Amino acid sequence: MARMTQREADEFRQKIKSLLAASHGWRGYEDQRHWLRKLVQREENYYTAAERNAVDRIAFARTPFQGWAGYSVPELAKGAKRYVADLGPDDEQLIEEAEHATQLVRDDMSALVGLCIFAGMDIPRFNPGPNPYRYDDDA
Repeated sequence: MARMTQREADEFRQKIKSLLAASHGWRGYEDQRHWLRKLVQREENYYTAAERNAVDRIAFARTPFQGWAGYSVPELAKGAKRYVADLGPDDEQLIEEAEHATQLVRDDMSALVGLCIFAGMDIPRFNPGPNPYRYDDDA
């Protein structure tokens, strides 16, 4: 496996820094956030293929969405809130956060759309496209 150039390592660190710059959407990703902080502090110019793939998967999971099926995040939250009495505390917290958000990360948007469908909104399931990641060891 070839060593990364200084430029490649700097670009990789910048990618991690841009992920960490987003202050929202880390619920359930605290361990990954901690790991990213440790990874960006490394001074060496070498990151394994597994580390690079893991950062790509985290970036994919943290893709922000401003809405779904023509509805904004607050509109979706309002639709999901109709059946809030039937939901658990985690779902209630997600809806409360979504009411005041302009965008949600992929996993949160998927959960919110599911809650909206449960509440009776006529919208398609959340399927923003295929996961482009390779899971091979040769990456």
